[in-house]
This record gives sequence, C-alpha cells and structure tokens, in this order.
Amino acid sequence: MDLVKCPQCGRDVNRKSALCPFCGGRTGDDILVGNPVCPRCKVFLDCKRKDDIEIDSCPACGGLWVDRGEFDVLTAESTVYREEQLKNAYSRPPLPEKIDYIPCVRCGKLMVKKNYGHISGVIIDECGRHGVWLDSGELEKIRHFILDGGLEKEQFRELEKNRAELRDLAEKVDGTAFTHKLIHFWNWKRWFFGP
Repeated sequence: MDLVKCPQCGRDVNRKSALCPFCGGRTGDDILVGNPVCPRCKVFLDCKRKDDIEIDSCPACGGLWVDRGEFDVLTAESTVYREEQLKNAYSRPPLPEKIDYIPCVRCGKLMVKKNYGHISGVIIDECGRHGVWLDSGELEKIRHFILDGGLEKEQFRELEKNRAELRDLAEKVDGTAFTHKLIHFWNWKRWFFGP
C-alpha cells in the first residue's frame, strides 16, 4: 500500500484517500507550485481580478481557470441576473466531436467532463477539488443559459422525474398493502391447523 504523511496530524494514510481517517484533514492534494499553466497551450496563465474574484486566463487561447468557490459565485443566478442583460434566446451548442481530457491547473490530475446544468450543452472540465477550466466563450454561454432560465428548466425536469418515481413507488406500496391485507383476511393458520 502506498502511504503518505497526513499534513495535519502526521500519521500514515493511503495516498488515494481524500481525507485522513484520523483527523479529517485533506490528503493527496498535491498542488503544483509556481505559476499555473494552460492545459491546452502550455503557456503561463495571466491572473486577473474581477470584483473579489481571481480568474487565471490564457493569453493564447482565451481559456479561463476559475477556482471552485469563485466559479460558484460567477454562475450564481443572483450574480448573473445582476450583471447581464438577455439579448436573445439561448441556443444549445453542438456537442464536441472529439473528447479530450486535460489536466487540472492546480494538481495536474485529469479533470472530468461535465455538461453544465445537465442540459446546457456546455461541456466544462472540472477538478472536484480545485476548480473548473472553461474554454474560450464557455463562461458567456453558461451565463446566457442561466439568464434564459436554463437552471429552472433543469430543476423542473428533476421535479418531474422525482414525481414519476414517487408515483411508481406509491403503486408498489399499494400492491404490497393489498397483498398484506389479503394475507390477513384469510387466516392461514386456520387453513393449516384446522378450526
């Protein structure tokens, strides 16, 4: 087993563990030191500040690195509605023909591809621990999707899915209750053991 020292309590912990089982501290967060590099162009990223948010952008391809909490702020409905104006209806972009996985700017591990909002069609690269890589124009597409009510559409779709599952479950419960009543209606002991 490959062990590393927990940075908080100093005990030996499996390298693949995200949290130390002894103290709960984060482990395996091998953050690359130095200036972050674009995962596509391999050039150093420029750091820009917008309000209290730090965004690293690639001068060559226009891609953006946004840390986890900062991405949540940039895509919050309240932020988007306050800053943007809807010019026309959102149209879902076509899915990419080729899928290539890129490394995280912070830890160097391959990121996960994710369809933002499940239905937007904007495929982002996400490191669960550190943040999100957005190719050029993807942040604008996400904000336009939010402005056009895309998140509400996804929430409505989830609600309908949950309602259908609840209806199916209710039908199964009704069938079980009927069987239960039937068993108790016929006193099986009388049948087997007599009067």
